Amino acid sequence: MSRLDRFANRIGSVLAWGFLIIVAMMCYEVMARYVFNAPTIWAHEIAGLLAAVAFIFGGAYCMAEDYHMRITSFIENRGNTIAALSKWLSIAAGAIYLTGLAYTAYRMTKDALFRYALDGSWDPERSGSTWNSPVPSFIKLALLLGTVLFLLVLLRRVWSRPTRPSAG
Repeated sequence: MSRLDRFANRIGSVLAWGFLIIVAMMCYEVMARYVFNAPTIWAHEIAGLLAAVAFIFGGAYCMAEDYHMRITSFIENRGNTIAALSKWLSIAAGAIYLTGLAYTAYRMTKDALFRYALDGSWDPERSGSTWNSPVPSFIKLALLLGTVLFLLVLLRRVWSRPTRPSAG
């Protein structure tokens, strides 16, 4: 495993704990709302942020762990040529998609985060909810960073040996 793979693995492992935090927050939210009649204004937005960030970085984690889905019946028992062709086609398709996604995420992030009010104060894109947090801006930034990490992990596969699906 390369240093980049270990980095993606570590980020994915840490962010996976976000789902446990979401469960705890939602339990707290339900109790606050229905037992104490005092709902929070932040729980749903933070839960959305945690889930989005975990899913976004999950792609790089799965690629680093070599857990991405494949159609193994197509390349199983077909020889090394088909396996190599499958590897290169999947890398090319993934690189094209992730490059386009990274570019789009960059533009969205730039428009969402680098906004300023007339008085010069920072005014990022906000949710429009009662809390009106800048969570959408940070989700867009996470999309950019997670996509770039996913792309780097994918491109690292160019220099690795082809992976063969295990039989069974």
